[in-house]
Amino acid sequence: MDAPVIFLAFANDQDAHLALLDKERKAITDFLLPLANKNYFQFFSESSTTVKDLTSRLAEFKDRVAIFHYGGHAGSTQIFLKGAAADARGVAQVLGLQKNLKLVVLNGCSTLDQVKLLFELGVPAIIATSVPIGDENAEKFAATLYQALATQHSIEEAFKLASAGYLMETGQAAGINRGFDLAQKGDLTSLPWGLFILPGKEDILTWKLPVTSSASFIVRGAGLRHTDTGSINDKIIQTIANAIEPYSSLIKGMIDDARKKGKDPRLRDLRVAVIDSFPTPIGTHLRKLLLSEEISTDRLRKIVNVYSVALELLAFIMLSQLWDERYNNDKLNIPDEQKAVLNAYFGLQPDQVATYDYVPLIRAVSEIFTANKIQPFVEEFGDLQKTFYAEDAFHTAQLFLEEMKRELEGAITADEIESFCVQAEDQLCEIFTHLGFCAKYTLATIKSIDLQKFRHQPPSYIHNLVILDRITAAIGVLDDTLVADQFTESNSVVLMKNEDELHPYLNLSPFIIDQNALIREQNSKLFYYRYQTSGSCFYVLVDNLKDTLEVNDRQYKDVKDALDRFTRVTIKS
Repeated sequence: MDAPVIFLAFANDQDAHLALLDKERKAITDFLLPLANKNYFQFFSESSTTVKDLTSRLAEFKDRVAIFHYGGHAGSTQIFLKGAAADARGVAQVLGLQKNLKLVVLNGCSTLDQVKLLFELGVPAIIATSVPIGDENAEKFAATLYQALATQHSIEEAFKLASAGYLMETGQAAGINRGFDLAQKGDLTSLPWGLFILPGKEDILTWKLPVTSSASFIVRGAGLRHTDTGSINDKIIQTIANAIEPYSSLIKGMIDDARKKGKDPRLRDLRVAVIDSFPTPIGTHLRKLLLSEEISTDRLRKIVNVYSVALELLAFIMLSQLWDERYNNDKLNIPDEQKAVLNAYFGLQPDQVATYDYVPLIRAVSEIFTANKIQPFVEEFGDLQKTFYAEDAFHTAQLFLEEMKRELEGAITADEIESFCVQAEDQLCEIFTHLGFCAKYTLATIKSIDLQKFRHQPPSYIHNLVILDRITAAIGVLDDTLVADQFTESNSVVLMKNEDELHPYLNLSPFIIDQNALIREQNSKLFYYRYQTSGSCFYVLVDNLKDTLEVNDRQYKDVKDALDRFTRVTIKS
């Protein structure tokens, strides 16, 4: 079943501009977007709606629109869209075709007469106005209404809460009209807004926004089993190796040598090469998965962890480049919808982090890049952007693994574990057929930089660093040096396009930090950013995704300051 849609249609007027209309749209977006990001419903907002936009979108969302909200100038027989007034009868007809429509909100002046048209076409609940309304009051009413809906209040409760807020400020009370005679236009309620319920549809008052995914991508009761031959990791190893081959000379060489001999590469050697080809965060969790064959809930968690650390790494790469682009261009356009996604991410609470879906965040930053004609630092991301929007196997795999991530927060029955593992392995393979390019890039910690200058010679810079790959090596990652004619940045985790050349590079800190660099210790101890609360930022150890590191004004202040600068420059400006 396709996800229900909440459709916001706004239209302003250049000559009679509503100053707070955009604020109304942003407020509703802030409340609904976090739920949409969990795939509870699809959220669509049009800021300058035309008649064509309205008809085409409602056709596209056939029978899926649950709430339709209009904000802008209106009257008893029209709503005013961009460039034209839309006849209320036509609007009612296209809305009446939506078989699963629950609520229509007409947040414009004097829309009461449109209720009868919507009732005749079977719309069960309408919020409309009996008099002209002020811009500020319209914005406050809508914000409270959707905040209540987003926090699992019913339509009736949400309307009462929004009305109570208006009552406290103005002294005007609310009313809910059930089966009232629309032909009589007396003083229906002293509140400008009324909630009108179609006779016989009073149960709509208890309807709430969905808080479960509209579709399950996990097949339950399938009884899938691993084959008796070979390792249960063979398919994962072979799939990822094929995805890496164009970007790894080591993997390509192993496969070519085996083909010349008419054989397949030895999976034991291929496994090590696959693990060592990726940056440490991905390689670490691939190693834990591929060195174990126990069928258990722990294996499921390892599969999900490989997916999660890879998606987080992509998100941090995108955020890091966004900061650089915004720093170099203070006129960089960050549209409101994308800014809302960024705000939602950096406003995550501790209990929300474990099930957060990074794909909407990656998409939002990619949309900012597209709007500003920015080429991604990771060149292959241009093609990957298209994949994030396609309704294809990658999309299904991503939704499956997000669902499995949430499933692991509860208990999984013993009879489903192996079947879930088989499904999860297939979906992980699908994800990595698109992420093989990650093996092309090198992750490194730059600990400190020393200046080297000889007489009559140009300066060079000695970077004391740790190359973060090849984690299966017996001695592990070690401190090393690399001399370059340009310097990077100290105490930073950087992404490089070539292991032997520091430039070009992208600084991924403060989203990824190396504690050992901060405390002047040998080797590496990587942490991923997680959330902020009470003046502190919290990070999780990449190795086990459990141990946390607190960053604040008392410890690791430079990291805290960097994160503050990012949010100030990129989000709050």
